[in-house]
Amino acid sequence: MLKSLLFFLCSTLHAATLTVGTNAEFPPFTYIENGQFVGFDIDIAKEVAKRLNHDIAWKDMPFDALIPEIVLGHVDFVAAGISYTEERSKRVLFTKSYLSGDPLVIFSKDPLALSDLPGKTVVVVEGFTADLFLSEQTGITPLRLPTQADAFLAVKNGRADAFVTAKTTADAFSLQHKGGPFYATPLPGTGETCALVIPKSKPELLLSIQAALDAMEADGTMDKLKEQWNLR
Repeated sequence: MLKSLLFFLCSTLHAATLTVGTNAEFPPFTYIENGQFVGFDIDIAKEVAKRLNHDIAWKDMPFDALIPEIVLGHVDFVAAGISYTEERSKRVLFTKSYLSGDPLVIFSKDPLALSDLPGKTVVVVEGFTADLFLSEQTGITPLRLPTQADAFLAVKNGRADAFVTAKTTADAFSLQHKGGPFYATPLPGTGETCALVIPKSKPELLLSIQAALDAMEADGTMDKLKEQWNLR
């Protein structure tokens, strides 16, 4: 039944190539390695496009430009480790989340708790879940930077006391870079989720992509990708 639905939905799509927006500054979800887009969400998008019998044209852009680009219809969907929020859902469509339980952490040279952050220089990437979370905390005014690389460098060089981000991203940085030790202290009650994002003008595309994601869950492909990117 699922395969039949997927075949039917694929037949309703006419474009040979899907333009996929991403922000290649968010390992292990999306980043550039040896001149190529790689990451968990990159592999998700590639597998979805393969199952829908389409090619992909990537469009890399700042994170805060992703939602406007979807709304304007400049991309067919976005794969960039984006979490669902009610505010975002007013403007775009989301698939069901295919990853959850990735807590926010305080990345720092010294162990810090949330209660330690007021009065300190705390960086976030503008528009990320951590930005939304810290903006609601009393006494903390986050310093918004454009990229993950900028934020990690600020902590590494001592220009910031802490960077609040997803645990998986902090873990990826710690594996790839030296200069620590660094601490990644989880923030209780927080958690990132991941979904693909589609324009509200393309509900039929949402159905097709969701059918592909459901098939990936059913046949074990999703679990294999999570294991490959250490997201289990």
